[in-house]
Amino acid sequence: MGTTMLKALLSRLLSRYQKDKRIEAELMAAYALLPRDIVESADGYCEADFLTYINHNELLLALEELEGVIVDNGLQTKQFWTHLIQAAKIMNHAHAERYRSIQSAANY
Repeated sequence: MGTTMLKALLSRLLSRYQKDKRIEAELMAAYALLPRDIVESADGYCEADFLTYINHNELLLALEELEGVIVDNGLQTKQFWTHLIQAAKIMNHAHAERYRSIQSAANY
């Protein structure tokens, strides 16, 4: 592998790493906004699953796990949804539009 190719590969890897860290930061910011008495369930949100996904860099699964809070806990805050929107946008994922709709329904 030539030096130019190696530099390009390293640049892409660094860019991906930085992108993943930005997504993780948004997800952790949303997680930090959850109330201490959050209800967990197999059909909704499970903190242990969320943390496992974060630790394994399964960021889409972590995003979807946070989304699950709505099943048993209502809408959460507008700021919570802002973080999920940002994470989805960085991922270029269609979830961002759905989260905007949910966010607009949140009262606080």
